[in-house]
Amino acid sequence: MGTKDAVSLDHPPDADCGFAGTLKNIQLNDLVQMCCLSASSICMRVAKDDRIGTIFIVDGEIVHAACEDFVGEEAFYRILGWQTGSFESIEVLRMPQRTIHNNYHYLIMEAARRVDEKSESRSKPPETAHRPQEDSAGDRLRVLIVDDSPMMRKILSSMLTASNRVKVVGMASNGEEAISLIDELSPDLVTLDVNMPVMDGTSTIKHIMIKKPCPVVIMSNPGNGSSKAIFNFLELGAVDFISKPTKNQDLVVQQHRINERIRLAATANVGNFRIARIPRVKAGKPVDRACSRLVVVISGPGGHAEQMGLLAGLVPAMTDEDGAVVALQGLPPSFQDDFARYLFERCGCRASPIDQERPLSAGQCYVGIHGCPLTVKMSDERPVISPNLPEKGLVPVDWILVSAASVFKQHLAVVLLSGANTGELSGLRAVRENGGRIILRKRASGMVAKPLDQVFEAGLADEEVNPANLIKTVLSGLA
Repeated sequence: MGTKDAVSLDHPPDADCGFAGTLKNIQLNDLVQMCCLSASSICMRVAKDDRIGTIFIVDGEIVHAACEDFVGEEAFYRILGWQTGSFESIEVLRMPQRTIHNNYHYLIMEAARRVDEKSESRSKPPETAHRPQEDSAGDRLRVLIVDDSPMMRKILSSMLTASNRVKVVGMASNGEEAISLIDELSPDLVTLDVNMPVMDGTSTIKHIMIKKPCPVVIMSNPGNGSSKAIFNFLELGAVDFISKPTKNQDLVVQQHRINERIRLAATANVGNFRIARIPRVKAGKPVDRACSRLVVVISGPGGHAEQMGLLAGLVPAMTDEDGAVVALQGLPPSFQDDFARYLFERCGCRASPIDQERPLSAGQCYVGIHGCPLTVKMSDERPVISPNLPEKGLVPVDWILVSAASVFKQHLAVVLLSGANTGELSGLRAVRENGGRIILRKRASGMVAKPLDQVFEAGLADEEVNPANLIKTVLSGLA
């Protein structure tokens, strides 16, 4: 089919329906993804100099593309490879034969990978790539370290192998070396730096998730403006983010924390990863009304994207339920404010960091880090949440659940997503003893199920629910 042929969708656009206008400086892949997320049916004509391509989307699925002498996926990748140009939606007369069968998130990621691959230097990997000799310890976790700093590679290798439960099978100084070593070594897990020469972390993780998916942990130094990049990595499929070790903190404590997070991340089933459909909702006016119900949403490794998708729909719905939401993440404490802002910018969810005592108001979201102690209590006849030291013997996540259960009792729901920090289970037991509910996301389809398995085996879960039904399940229990 030529690029100028007129073809038709089952539901041709109504000439008198919708808006017409101009969008400037928009990325084509963002436009295509927007059409897919909104389940649109559209024929898009894209022009670049004297070249023309067409992309057909039906009910949010990319079904056909044509460009010059190419049709199907190859045509789609060529069109999305154009960095500038123009586009328009066109009326069509008949349905094209379907030539594309992969889902849209695979197609967009593969197109991005090809663009990155084309723009990267394809020089031969330098001799800095390191391949340790094999040993007989086949039961240890096999890790590939990717970092452009020789010193940091050495430090990480020393920390990871100190417990004798991890074997560093290779080290690479950039993404290009890493991809080569992943093909050769098939590691159980990859630690990935963000900023590297030749091929950076963003390009590398796209290649890994398309070509040879495996658990990836981002390791970087948090700095100004780095949080959005980290959130983007987690939405591209990275299981977790860990700060690099620093000299001004206890190295033994850092070593324990890094090894613990690495071992949990390695249990991730990356085959379950899906790019989250995160709707953007219109933020309502702030409501200064004390909440009478509370939902605590806890996520950890593998759970960032699903938490974003859940909060986007749950928080606005809580206004009518006189309910508030507390979202706990496993990110560094310095990311707390940034995550609250990101929630609003990414999906329109109004959120506040728990950096001081804050009244819990209906229809609002409060963001905390589950390693930082938080307390729920009554103050002037309304519930508040604040940073506070836990009772002796309680870890932070148990303390917030114990205190929330004592205030909200049967009007408390706890939602546990992939990798959720469940503490020592005393907090969850307090929730159950006070009449609250504990809801697990479906373990079989999650990225990191181990912490949820422990809750289920302890008999503390009231329900285990598919992610698509979580909001409905939470709201029905609050009624």
